[in-house]
Amino acid sequence: MYLGWIDYTIFVLLLVFSCGIGIYQGLIRSKQKSTKEFLLADGRMKILPTAMSLLASLTSAASILGMPVEFYYFGSMLVYCIIPWFIGTYFTMKFFIPKFHYVGNASIYAYLEQRFSLTIRILVTCSFLLVTILSMATILYGPSIALSQVTGLNIWISVGLCGVICTIYTSIGGMKAVIWTDVIQASIMFIGLILSIIFGFIDLGGVSKVFEIVSNGNRLQFAVASFDLSIRYTFWSIFIGVIFSSTAQYACIQTQAQRYMCVKDIKSAQRVAWTNYVMFVTMQMLCLCVGCLLYAKYSQCDPLRSKKISRPDQMYPLFVIETLGRFPGLTGLFIACILSATLSTFSSGVNSMATVILEDMYKRLTKKELITNERQVFLSKILSVCIGCLTVLMAFLVSFMQSNIITIIIQIFGVFAAPILGIYILGLFTSRVKSRSVFVAFFVCLIFQLFLLFGSIFTPIPPNKQGGRLPTSIDECFPSINATNSTTTSAEIKSNALVSLFSISPLWFICIGTLITIIVGLIFSFILDSKDPKVIDPVLLVSLKDILPCLPSRKVLVESAITGKDIKIIEEDMML
Repeated sequence: MYLGWIDYTIFVLLLVFSCGIGIYQGLIRSKQKSTKEFLLADGRMKILPTAMSLLASLTSAASILGMPVEFYYFGSMLVYCIIPWFIGTYFTMKFFIPKFHYVGNASIYAYLEQRFSLTIRILVTCSFLLVTILSMATILYGPSIALSQVTGLNIWISVGLCGVICTIYTSIGGMKAVIWTDVIQASIMFIGLILSIIFGFIDLGGVSKVFEIVSNGNRLQFAVASFDLSIRYTFWSIFIGVIFSSTAQYACIQTQAQRYMCVKDIKSAQRVAWTNYVMFVTMQMLCLCVGCLLYAKYSQCDPLRSKKISRPDQMYPLFVIETLGRFPGLTGLFIACILSATLSTFSSGVNSMATVILEDMYKRLTKKELITNERQVFLSKILSVCIGCLTVLMAFLVSFMQSNIITIIIQIFGVFAAPILGIYILGLFTSRVKSRSVFVAFFVCLIFQLFLLFGSIFTPIPPNKQGGRLPTSIDECFPSINATNSTTTSAEIKSNALVSLFSISPLWFICIGTLITIIVGLIFSFILDSKDPKVIDPVLLVSLKDILPCLPSRKVLVESAITGKDIKIIEEDMML
C-alpha cells in the first residue's frame, strides 16, 4: 500500500509545526541571550510540559514499534515492569536529583568532577557522546526503513526531513523549543496508539474476543519464576534487572536528566519525575495492548514466517495498514506518531550533546576569561547544527550496514550505561572510592560488557536458550507455507564453553555491569586510593538520614558533646 495525499499532508504538517515552534521560541518569544536559557529553558519550565518532554525523550520510535512485538513473542510478563520503573523513579527522585541541583550545572556529569576528578567527568562525557550519536543515527534510520518497506514512504525523505527539521528547531529555539515540540509529539504518540487500539478491537471483534485469542495462545503469562538467566522475562530479570536499567535511564543519561534542571527547584524536578512515571506507564501499557492486538490478528499466520514482512519491527506498521488503511488520513496519523517519537528522541539527543560538549569540555578546557555569554550561546547553536548534520550523515552510513550491526549499535547504549551507573553509585554511597579506582573499574566493566554483547550476538544459541520465546503459527496462511527452521547441531553448541554466558537475557546486562563496576571500584580503592588527598564535600554523598528518614539525626543526639567530637560524628553521619 502507498500513501495518499492526505497522509502526506499530515506528515508535512507535523514537520512544519515542529519547525514553527523552534522559530517562534528562538526568534520571536525569546532572543536566547544566555546558555541557561538556551540549554535549560532558563530553569523556568512548568512541571507538566517538562514531564511530557521527558516522556518523549524516553520513548523512541524503536520502542513504540518494538514493545508490541515483545508481547507478541514473549507474552505479558512485561506488565510487571511498572514496579521496577517505580523503584527506579524513586531512586532518581530521592538520591540523584538533589545532587544535580546542588551542583547546579547544566551537565549532570559536573557532579563527577566534584566527587572524583575532571578526568572521570570527561571520560563519561566522551562515552555518552559516542553511544548517543550512534544510537540516534540508528533510531533515525531504523523506523524509517520499517515504515518505508510497509507503507511505501521514501526512506530518504523520512530520514532527511526529520533530521533537517530537528536540527533547525533545536539550534534556533534551544531547550524551550525541544520541550514544547516534545509536548506536541508526545500527544500525537498517545493519539496514534489509542486510535490504532480502538480500531484494532473493532476490527477483531471486540475486547473479549481479542483476550480469548491471546489467552488460548498462552500469551497471558504472569508466573514465570524460572532461575534460568537465558529466559528474557522472569520475575528476577524484571524485578532486579529493570531496576538497574530504569535507574540508569532516568538518572545517569544527560538526555533525560537534563529535564530535571529545566524547572526551578528540587521539588519541582521530583514532581517531573513522578508525572513522567505515570505517563510512561500509560504509554507502555498502550503498547502492550497493541501487542495483544498483533497476536490476535496474526496468531494463525505469523507475518515474519510467512514473508509478509522482513523484520519484526514492521509488524505494527503492517497491522495499521491492514486495519486503518481504508480510512483516509489514519495511516498518515500513525506515521506522524512514529515520526514524532523519532523527532523527540533526535532533538533531545542533539540538545544534550551540545550541552555536555560546552559544559564538560569547552568551558573546562579553555580560559574562562574568553568565554562570554554571547560566545557560549553562539557556540551552542553551532554545536547543535553540527551534531544534527553529523547524525543525519551517520544515518546514511548505517543504511550500508547489515541488520545485525544496527542491533549492535542500539545495544551499545546499554553497555555504556552500566559503568556510568556504577560510577554514580560509588560516588553517592561510599566516601573511600576515589578517581583512580573508578577509572580502573570503568574500563574493566566496559571490556566485559563489550565481550558479553558481541558474544551474545555472534554466538550460535541452542534451541533451549531462546529466551523463553513463545511459538507462532502459519497454519492458516494463504497460500499454505512450508515452515523451515534452522537448527544448531549439538557439536556447535558444545564447542562454545561460554554459550550459557552469552545466552543470558539482555535485561541482566546493566545489572551485571553495574555490579562489576562497584565491586572492582571498591577493591581497587584499597590499592590505589589510600593516599589520595582529595577532600570530599559531604553534601555530595548520600547520608543514612537520606536513606532512612525515620532515623533521628545524630546532630541532636550529640548536641552536648565536646565540639571536636561533635563535628567528627556529624561528618560520619553524612557518608557511608
